[in-house]
Amino acid sequence: MRALLILIPSVVILLSGCSAKVATDYNASVDFGQYKTFQFAEPGKSSIVSLDKARLEDTIKRELRYKGLQPVQETDSKADITVNPYIREMTDFDSYGTSVGFGVGYGYSSIAYSAPVRFREYTYGKLIVELIDNKTNKVIWRSVSRRQLTENMTPTARDSFIQEQVSEMFTQYPPGQGG
Repeated sequence: MRALLILIPSVVILLSGCSAKVATDYNASVDFGQYKTFQFAEPGKSSIVSLDKARLEDTIKRELRYKGLQPVQETDSKADITVNPYIREMTDFDSYGTSVGFGVGYGYSSIAYSAPVRFREYTYGKLIVELIDNKTNKVIWRSVSRRQLTENMTPTARDSFIQEQVSEMFTQYPPGQGG
């Protein structure tokens, strides 16, 4: 019985750790140690709402500085990588209303009925950050948030969401070095 009390919380912790908040992909043949400087993509290439853009860039700048990269000012020479952050607008459906269901079964056959449920469409933002090698002009690293940035979030909640997601994105950067 005591072993069961220890096993159940351990399994819950293990399963909760497996549900990643971000999905990251990168070019495994790239030596990320060669990159020392970064700059942000020019305005116009990004579809970010201005308030979220400032939050996003400030957080990314902090994370990359923590990882040892330095920002390049616009008047300086070109940086090693360009950071292209954006928020992709997505849509999904949310069900609402009463749902009634019942079923009768015998052996391997059954009959079931469920009353129709109503759906409404809503939009949300999916946070995406790409790093582009300026010599090859190719994306070398990309991370996507699996959580939703919704319109009904307060400014404080939006800021907290962006900081948490960007921090999670850069946890394993540079790739292969364990963060």
